[in-house]
Amino acid sequence: MDAHTLLEKIFSSNQVQDESGNNYELAGNIDKVEGDYIFNLISNNKDIVKTLEVGCGYGISSLFICAALQSRENVKHTIIDPFQFSDYQGIGISNLKRIDCHFFELIQEPSEYALPNLTVKAEDSFDFIFIDGWHSFDHVLLDLFYANRLLRIGGYLTIDDCRLPSVAKAVTYFSKYPAYKIHSDTSSSNLSLQAKLARRICRSIPDVITKYFLPSTISALLNRLKYSSMLTFKKLGHDQRSSRWYSNPLLN
Repeated sequence: MDAHTLLEKIFSSNQVQDESGNNYELAGNIDKVEGDYIFNLISNNKDIVKTLEVGCGYGISSLFICAALQSRENVKHTIIDPFQFSDYQGIGISNLKRIDCHFFELIQEPSEYALPNLTVKAEDSFDFIFIDGWHSFDHVLLDLFYANRLLRIGGYLTIDDCRLPSVAKAVTYFSKYPAYKIHSDTSSSNLSLQAKLARRICRSIPDVITKYFLPSTISALLNRLKYSSMLTFKKLGHDQRSSRWYSNPLLN
């Protein structure tokens, strides 16, 4: 079975299946708009062959990533997910096997352990990194810290759930890294009408207003609402920040 056929089956039934044939309700996954966004990002960049994903779950994002890689040579996809078999019945891995994908590696450790170990062996070597792990502010920031070390110059870093307060705060802080620029984000078609309106209003407010004339709590709220669900950065150069570098994550 090819990846797109399997994904269509999963999205239409809203169910996933383990290796024994037991069905489970699909939950906690990226949607088709977000998946197509990742697929197109990788498909449109032929130099992407080595990818990393923090958080696999039922394997929906893994299917989109690996589908975009399957026709290329010397590809490898690394997955960090300590809960794949304890919480997800191994379904993410089973789904990759169903599309005859064998170029992946699963690391069953929390990212706070797996990423430092990976950095020792593979610094500056990944072409694409997808962050969708534990969503607390400190954990997201830690994942981003190591992703910065692991991503090569010219590589892409995509973060999911950017409209969550904790993720938005970490993403805002990371967006100030001089070595990065925002490359793109997901379409607003998967947002509600209210969310689309809020996003448009927040993006229309000049930065100087949110920086200097609004309370930090209001500034943080406006900042969160202006994001799409998924955001991609491109790495432009080496990280050369000084030891005293700082950016206030509450401000744009």
